Amino acid sequence: MATNRIDAFQKAFRNLQLQPLVTMEETADFRVPYGDDLIAELEQRVLDCNHYTNQLIFAGHRGCGKSTLLAEFAREFDDNYLTIFFSISDLIETTAINHINILFAIAVQIMDKAEEQKIEIDANKKQRFFNWFQERTEIEESKIGAELEVGFDFWSFLKSKLKAEASIREVIETKFKRDFRDLIDTLNLIATEVSLACKKEIVVIIDDLDKLDLAAIESIFLKNIKALLQPNFFVIYTIPIATIRDGVLKKHIEDETSNPIFVMPVLKVYPKGESHKDEAQPVNATIAKLQQILRKRIDSTLLADDILLEIALSSGGVIRELVRIAQKCCSLVLVKLRQKARKLEPIDDVQIDATILQQSLDILRNDMTITLSKTDREILQQTYTNYRPDDPKQQEFLDLLHNVYVIEYKNAESWYDLHPLVIKQLKLEELI
Repeated sequence: MATNRIDAFQKAFRNLQLQPLVTMEETADFRVPYGDDLIAELEQRVLDCNHYTNQLIFAGHRGCGKSTLLAEFAREFDDNYLTIFFSISDLIETTAINHINILFAIAVQIMDKAEEQKIEIDANKKQRFFNWFQERTEIEESKIGAELEVGFDFWSFLKSKLKAEASIREVIETKFKRDFRDLIDTLNLIATEVSLACKKEIVVIIDDLDKLDLAAIESIFLKNIKALLQPNFFVIYTIPIATIRDGVLKKHIEDETSNPIFVMPVLKVYPKGESHKDEAQPVNATIAKLQQILRKRIDSTLLADDILLEIALSSGGVIRELVRIAQKCCSLVLVKLRQKARKLEPIDDVQIDATILQQSLDILRNDMTITLSKTDREILQQTYTNYRPDDPKQQEFLDLLHNVYVIEYKNAESWYDLHPLVIKQLKLEELI
């Protein structure tokens, strides 16, 4: 632990960054075993697939640990397969994502992975692929040469252009709307050549599609899913949990992929029917895991007694919420420490205590609930009372689910509860 209290909390704050654990270093430092049984299920899906079932849709709440689990799956699977895990939001502006640039991004990532691992593709074919990307994006050769001369490799250069320049994305979309076959045929040819060269089958995992709004998800997975089924290698696409409550969209996805949607559950903090009781006892295994996640990131001397338990109970079992609450606590403590240091007051005993936690929860609760409409509140009341809404297909409910105001849990069947901060707000308003 850092000797200086401010440094110690600054380190904890950095450890609590909301990004998933993707690198081996992050995993070694912070990962808590979670979802290992799901990794085994995913592996079996890949091993069992054929040409008609090689596209898998992976659903879960925002912040439930999908990205960390999929990154771990990619690492474990990399010995026998060429696994390519990437966030679509690293390549394409979120508001611009569509089926065409998803497939184009896959092609770029496969070539980038081949370059990174020094997979030796036939030189003539590699040059042909290089020319194809250059021509389809209409990037001038002089610009490419200038960038490469100062140390950029072509694939990193192309990815930066895709992210930053709308004109490049517009060129790609226009070209492949006219000739979609060109995109698919070249993507599959690239995958085949790379697979033959490394003697491994390819598995692509596309993360962060679940961050898109529901209208974009519908456009991609309802109107254009046939395009996404064209790759001749295994692809895992992430989608938001609200998608599987849209009966038409869910059936369409499962019919087209010939695969049931793979759902990652949220950790249950309380058994169904117990969470609203004053003396409710939480699920010990869940609380232990949530506390362990925080202990990996925050030195125990920075925490007052029982604070980890209270943070865990306030998270609803959603890992992102757990981390977000703890990070807000660290942020408030850092402000307090700097104020004390300016006044030359002692700071060595400052901790995350009940007062700091309550301030953090109040700030986050107000941020969450400020935009709730009358209809939202009515749906939340219904869901709280009955552990399900009156109409799970209602768009307002799907939006609440998508944004983690409502949390879906699973036993033998699905049931719903509210985010603990939303419960607190409704109680303050005397609605429940």
